Amino acid sequence: MYRIVFSLIAVSVFGTVKGKNTLVFDTLDKNQQTAYYDSLTFVQYNNLDYKSLKTTIKEAERLGISFQYLNYRKAIAYYELKNYAKAIKYYEKALYDVPDDMFLKESLYFAYLQSGQDVNATIFAQTLPKTSQERIGFSSSFLDFINFSGGYTFSDNNEKLRNGIANLDTINQYQDMISGGIIFGLNLSNRVKLIAGYNLFSTKFERFAQNSLQHKDILSQHQLNIGTEFYLKYNFSLGFTGGFYAIDKNYKSTAQNSGNETEQGGERARQSSQSMDYKLSALIFLNKRFIYVTPEISFAYSNFASSHQLQSKLQLTYYPLGNLNFYGITSGAIIFDSDKKRGNKAVVSQNLGGKLFKNMWLDGMISVGNHLNYITERSFIVYDTYDPILLMSNLSLSYYFKKITVSTTYSWTQKEGWAFTDYYAKLLKYKYNNHLINLTIKWNL
Repeated sequence: MYRIVFSLIAVSVFGTVKGKNTLVFDTLDKNQQTAYYDSLTFVQYNNLDYKSLKTTIKEAERLGISFQYLNYRKAIAYYELKNYAKAIKYYEKALYDVPDDMFLKESLYFAYLQSGQDVNATIFAQTLPKTSQERIGFSSSFLDFINFSGGYTFSDNNEKLRNGIANLDTINQYQDMISGGIIFGLNLSNRVKLIAGYNLFSTKFERFAQNSLQHKDILSQHQLNIGTEFYLKYNFSLGFTGGFYAIDKNYKSTAQNSGNETEQGGERARQSSQSMDYKLSALIFLNKRFIYVTPEISFAYSNFASSHQLQSKLQLTYYPLGNLNFYGITSGAIIFDSDKKRGNKAVVSQNLGGKLFKNMWLDGMISVGNHLNYITERSFIVYDTYDPILLMSNLSLSYYFKKITVSTTYSWTQKEGWAFTDYYAKLLKYKYNNHLINLTIKWNL
């Protein structure tokens, strides 16, 4: 109580001196100037005037003035103004001045969480006493999260499109698709995480040739990924991911009857060469979290589509407000293919996301370029598609419960198919659209 009264008197006296005559204020010695700013920031802190508090501290720093609680009050000002990433910097500095302040430590934990630095939050929380851990609701688990997803893709690469092609001879059409998968994360230690996932894609396929439907089938792809990420000192992160893929090969055809073949119901006998193609991918990445941005570089290898691909990718994730209320990811990748007919490809992507209200976020993405054999999301999403994707965009709406996140996603992609016309004389490339509706449920333990 006495300190508050003294502070108000000091602020009143020094404020009058500074307001009426800056020259007089400048003649005060360093101790008097320090007392003025210490008192003023204390009053602003108690009045919850965080904008003025931040301005006053910046002014004091420009004059080279420092006092014990400067970083403490500055951290709180940034925290209350929801710039959690910036608050972390000053909370960490303040711990050198008041290392045993539990309010300071617990606030730092929440600042880590609300700036998207979950691993730093976990590492720091485990240094706190049990009573403090219970107060902030912290608990550690070997199983980090489980993610379930499922979706259906509607394609307009269908009979209607086929009938619109003049002088059509032969066409392979990859149509609607059902997809689903599970991904889970494990905490191997405070600084080592393992993520593994399985996905299944089943695509409807039709082959049309010589004025008749030759073959219908469901082509499947099984995808298994496993990755490890190491969280190093100074906010560096290094990771490795591998992928294994079992892909249906489309070697099915219709042939004319030979002498030892029989006809049933007037249909021609069919030949079928059913087989699976097994492929691999590998990826390594390195990134560093700064206050507002996280640059990342990655390199990947794959052997899809009977050739070898090398991919180099640069990505920048940014949080301009210092929190998760608005964020973005800009990336660019170059894919080098050993098949000279395909040539090298480039893919550029832009993601933006933001908080709509309380527990709901909206994310949007657009990606341009030939995505054939493109690897992203640290190898957990690959585009070894039957037909190349030329353009992709999606919108995702996510609602966060206490430990469960439910997300619905709509995605539109433009793909490129091919057909032969005029009795195999001409190769026709055409574009078609796919529309994906996907539901994801993530349980954070």
